[in-house]
Amino acid sequence: MKTPTSLLSVRRPSGRHRARSAGSRTLSAVAAFTLIAALPPASAAECEPREAEGPVTVESCPIENADYPLVRAEMTVPGSMPAVIALLDDEAACPEWQAMCTEETAQALDTPFQSLRQRVSGKGMTRRISMNSAAWWRTTDGAVVGDMIGADDETPAFKGKRVLCIRTRWFLTPGDEEGTIHVVQETVSDPQPPFGMGAGVVTPRTAKTLLETFTNMSTRLASGQHGAGPEIESLPLLEAELPDVGAEFAGCQAARR
Repeated sequence: MKTPTSLLSVRRPSGRHRARSAGSRTLSAVAAFTLIAALPPASAAECEPREAEGPVTVESCPIENADYPLVRAEMTVPGSMPAVIALLDDEAACPEWQAMCTEETAQALDTPFQSLRQRVSGKGMTRRISMNSAAWWRTTDGAVVGDMIGADDETPAFKGKRVLCIRTRWFLTPGDEEGTIHVVQETVSDPQPPFGMGAGVVTPRTAKTLLETFTNMSTRLASGQHGAGPEIESLPLLEAELPDVGAEFAGCQAARR
């Protein structure tokens, strides 16, 4: 199987990483490696606070030329990067802590720390399926990046709605206090909600879902259930920059119109 797309270049986000303006380049889910420059971050004023509870904060940031905003969650919690990776990479545990996750399966790809993941989320009218290519890297300054890109063309027959364009990125960095990890997730998708409901309905739901997911993650990390993940040095080194999450999503939507 070919290497998943978007496994391009990356840099560690500085401070509060923001949504950026969209580009016009469309990327396939199974294309070869290509370098693309990241776009400058949008101003903080463009992002809207959505949820906050305990260590978790959630905000939404508009994306130029896209129907949905990027939703960004973050927290700093006790734990280790290997434990966070182990939790995020455990497809069997997905329904236990990720809100809306009904089931998930993963198929390893030829490249280390890359997989093809199929997830079913929700029930009844909210039931959706998504296929994602996923990959993990480390950066030269001690950060870890996880990237998930929708690969709907590889989704098998499914009785229900599909999530066509998906971009999710995890950033893991050491917290200011020893033994803590700063966790950030940026995500944007078009879940084809029923009755034509758009971002006005989906975005608040996504924000609440991320709040619940991050709260559950914090609890599981505190319990020490996931401590046997890969050592950071074993991850492939990412030396360049990943394309912007929002720009990729806008390009995906444009290609499907």
